[in-house]
Amino acid sequence: MLNKIKRYLISTYVKLNNSTCTFSEGARVSRKACFGKNIKFGENCRIGADVIIGDGVSIGVNTTLRHIRIGINSHIESGIKIVGTGKGKIKIGKECYIGANNILDNSDDIIIGDFVHIAGPSTGLWCHSTAQMCMNSIPLNDSARDKYRPTSPIRIESNVYVGGNCTIYPGITIGHHSVIAPNSAVTKDVPSSSMVGGVPAKVINGIKKTS
Repeated sequence: MLNKIKRYLISTYVKLNNSTCTFSEGARVSRKACFGKNIKFGENCRIGADVIIGDGVSIGVNTTLRHIRIGINSHIESGIKIVGTGKGKIKIGKECYIGANNILDNSDDIIIGDFVHIAGPSTGLWCHSTAQMCMNSIPLNDSARDKYRPTSPIRIESNVYVGGNCTIYPGITIGHHSVIAPNSAVTKDVPSSSMVGGVPAKVINGIKKTS
């Protein structure tokens, strides 16, 4: 049975690209996904149709990807989940690291630059909020719920480090060459070349780029 699965996956891949790809046991990949060269898929990962993956990317075990584009040589750790309405797109640049058990919300766009590290576990990039639904007693299946569930895109510029167990709120932009300390809640835009931390996150220090 395992060989049959591997043959199916390989045949699917060959129709997309003639380069070599490594599929671990239980990996399931849509025929409509698009891959580059030398990509490694971990055990039991799920790759949806609207996915583009660049050369040299590695995907960890038990990771589910949809509506996402990943740049070359990036590493997506185990247990990553993409949640939300699917109305947004996620773009991850080259040489990025997304840590274990992190959550990306595609209710709106998430744009991540190059050389960005988002540590795990349990960092969440949230593009929507249901706080207004709670405050206004709006049922979960109410046809007008979108009015009370606003969305806003998140942008993380290049050369940013985000510590583990952070929450990035809707509409946030994190400027380039910045550091977000672990266990922080980012509720306001982060200036470039700065370190922020806390709940809510505040500027702690400036950062000088090392040569």
